[in-house]
Amino acid sequence: MLFVLAPLAIAACTTQSLGTTRRPVALPAGNAVGVTPHGFVDGELVLRFSPDGERTVAPMVGRATGPLRFGVPSLDRLNVKYRATSIAPRAGEAGAYVLKLSPDANVLRAAEEYGHDPLVTRAEPNFLLRIERPAEAPGAVRTEVKP
Repeated sequence: MLFVLAPLAIAACTTQSLGTTRRPVALPAGNAVGVTPHGFVDGELVLRFSPDGERTVAPMVGRATGPLRFGVPSLDRLNVKYRATSIAPRAGEAGAYVLKLSPDANVLRAAEEYGHDPLVTRAEPNFLLRIERPAEAPGAVRTEVKP
């Protein structure tokens, strides 16, 4: 019986089409606008470049333009594909830049593709780290100073 059902199951699986369209996800209350439930900002990558890469992109850093062009065909193709509009230094991290993409861009796929470019040493989504702190320290942590 198993041998009869296996080809039917395989046929059913292969007839399903796989799509890569992104659907909006409802965010929990209290999240910042544009932050996904996965903890990164929609439409933003953090890039680190090789020394040659930094020299290449330096003229465009901080300029708000339409379509972003670096003058490097491989990066320019990715910029067009993901509709990159600007690149700016990331606050608090030397050598890191935030690349603004289209808000509906697949950020994980973009990070993978930018990361394969020889001028890019690291590409990742713009992750946000938030540490929720209680309003008052728990009793076990509270200390008292006696005079």
